[in-house]
Amino acid sequence: MHANAIEFIEDIEARIDTNALVYRGICYWPLCRLRLWAALMRTTVLSKKPGDPSGVANTPPTWPTSNQVETEVFGPQTIGLMQTQTNFPSHKLNNGGLNTHALFFVRPEEYSDKVQNQAFAKTIDSVFEAMPKKFSALKVEMADPRTMGFSRHFPSLFLHPERAHQNVEFEPRGVLENFSILNDAIKGSNASLNLDPIELTTSMASILYFARIFEKILTYLGPKVFFLSVYYHNIGMAWSLACRWAGVTSVDLQHGRLGPHHGAYTHLTAAPKDGYHLIPDLIWCWGSQTKHDIESRKNPTCTRHGGIIGSNAWLQKWRYGDTEGLEPAVSDNFAKVTEGKLKILVSLQPLDSPINATLLDAMKRSPKDWLWLIRLHPLRRHTAPEIKNILNNSGINNFEIEKATSLPLFGLLMMVDHHVTIFSSVVIEAAAFGIQTSLIGTEGRDIFKSQIEKRICCYTPNSNSLIDHIAGVLRHHNKTPIDDNFIDMRENLVDRTLESLIQMSE
Repeated sequence: MHANAIEFIEDIEARIDTNALVYRGICYWPLCRLRLWAALMRTTVLSKKPGDPSGVANTPPTWPTSNQVETEVFGPQTIGLMQTQTNFPSHKLNNGGLNTHALFFVRPEEYSDKVQNQAFAKTIDSVFEAMPKKFSALKVEMADPRTMGFSRHFPSLFLHPERAHQNVEFEPRGVLENFSILNDAIKGSNASLNLDPIELTTSMASILYFARIFEKILTYLGPKVFFLSVYYHNIGMAWSLACRWAGVTSVDLQHGRLGPHHGAYTHLTAAPKDGYHLIPDLIWCWGSQTKHDIESRKNPTCTRHGGIIGSNAWLQKWRYGDTEGLEPAVSDNFAKVTEGKLKILVSLQPLDSPINATLLDAMKRSPKDWLWLIRLHPLRRHTAPEIKNILNNSGINNFEIEKATSLPLFGLLMMVDHHVTIFSSVVIEAAAFGIQTSLIGTEGRDIFKSQIEKRICCYTPNSNSLIDHIAGVLRHHNKTPIDDNFIDMRENLVDRTLESLIQMSE
């Protein structure tokens, strides 16, 4: 399914000059790729199957209402940076500015873990923490009163666009050059897909507006390297564009298993020699497999958008670092309460039907000493009541959902006996802890083909094969870490990669 989607996009790139798709001097084809990719995923992988009893509304997360957050200006007012009075960074900017080596951007929804009972954005914060001491680093978020008040393990600065927009205007909509050629090519592919030119124009106008604001931030702070994770949204693409304008190296940190077919990262067959302005310069990869996936079908003349291997910093912290404070006190209690049970971790995903019939039937028929730990996707934690109702209405009571969702993933992997998912990247992380996976979806079968060959995981299309696979693994389980080229676990690799990036960008 993913391969078919990429094949469709490649076909468009082969038939027209996508680099001629320009909006105010910026190629908007990367934005079109993302829109096409999302539409193709909705019609294949993410579509809800009619009559599926496990359907749950795929609604976005909500933030609790909070009181007004007290803030203090950080640097010149025209820059638009603030800090909360309850969460000051250890140092402040002065009017002379600050030449920091690295700047990190994080979104509130990335704070899915806790360290010492403070919010921790594992993908961003683990790399931020690993920055060699001889280099300085700052972290920034968009200002939002709903999310600025909670305590972060590493404090952030907050950017208020309305305070930074001096001399920056939201220009009238420009023209999507050659859009009709693209539209005809899509129609000629016999696909029931449509790109909305009004939506694309609005998005490009927004990207350029925010990029001008972000360029001011980058110019003032003076970083050599800019880091973010999941660049493919308007704000993320605006940061990439601003970095290009400001001469700052932009790096997207791998956040999960991207796979060999991903609309935002792979098969950039038509990328120009100097790359796209809307895509980061480099992709930080966990290991050689992702680097290969990104580069194997990229235009060989393109000098950007390649991979750099830096490992999984969060996993490195659990394997080699000091884990004190990573595990909340309730972890020990949870381990005691579940002692004697064979614990099966189930990683759900942001699908309209996250619990399929195979899983439901297997849970119903499983032995009494099997405990199913249902871990909700970070963006779907608010659906816990609906998931509980689905399981309870199916007569299933041998499950746990609250602790399985709130406790650190790697802490759970250290105590569970098996893992089940449709196609979550937890497959790879589980292998680092010696945990095998049962794949209950064709998507997982296709995505993890190489891992299936290595017996890291097994495709189990029905409840009988799922139960049999789990039982077989449990009989011979020794939790020895499984070697895989997906995550390079060489010690200190994160530190070495960071130093290399800074030096390369100076």
